[in-house]
Amino acid sequence: MTKLANHVTEDVLTWSAHGKTVTVHCFVSTAEAGVHISGLITGALSHAIDTRGQAVWIGCGGTTPRPIYQHLIYADLDWTRITLAQVDERFVPTDDAASNTRMMREALAPVLADKTQTGMEFLTLIQDMSDPKACAEKAEKTLRDLNDGAAPHFDFALMGMGPDSHYASIFPNNPVNAEVYSTERLVLPVAPHVDGSEPQLPRITLSVPAINNSRRIVFYITGQTKLDVLRTASQNTDPYASPIGAFIAQCPVDIDFVWAA
Repeated sequence: MTKLANHVTEDVLTWSAHGKTVTVHCFVSTAEAGVHISGLITGALSHAIDTRGQAVWIGCGGTTPRPIYQHLIYADLDWTRITLAQVDERFVPTDDAASNTRMMREALAPVLADKTQTGMEFLTLIQDMSDPKACAEKAEKTLRDLNDGAAPHFDFALMGMGPDSHYASIFPNNPVNAEVYSTERLVLPVAPHVDGSEPQLPRITLSVPAINNSRRIVFYITGQTKLDVLRTASQNTDPYASPIGAFIAQCPVDIDFVWAA
């Protein structure tokens, strides 16, 4: 057990998986975990600004990370030097209730650049609603424009994992798994499953090589079920059966998992 500066007790779990060590920082509440992760993000972005003059990071969607974004708005950062992009997105209009873009814009609204204020630039992966393939291609160009046509380097990646061991929009038994680990593309469309399992909607996702361009990768998971899934799935590197296990095995940088009960 480790006492943090804010008097939160952190318990660290570790286990081996295919020659790597899986490290899980455990907290008794989502509030404590959220404060911890917000601090990690703030530190990474501040360091990037100090050393490179700007920061670029990627964030996940869903309900779990929303409190983290809401807490992050109080960080002492030069938001004008920061760009946020998405890890993945459902192929729906950005004002749809299922849109991660909508959630992230609402949670981060006080620090985002818009017509009335100067702040952080937010890049949604939804760039074209005519067709998922066209959307992915335009999103890729948007990301490459951040680095003069080359793949951008992300200073921080906030990731999530589902109870089926999926991350980003990389799900078990999806056809995209045949190329998502080896493609030169940064962004790919993801077809929905026809058997009723997730994903039930078309999606847009960063590829694994794109995510691997992150200097720091932190996964945030909650609940005993996901912790048990992570422990089991980390031992299986088959991308069709165990996406998170395959990701851990190939990732070139250290990964941290943060878990809240």
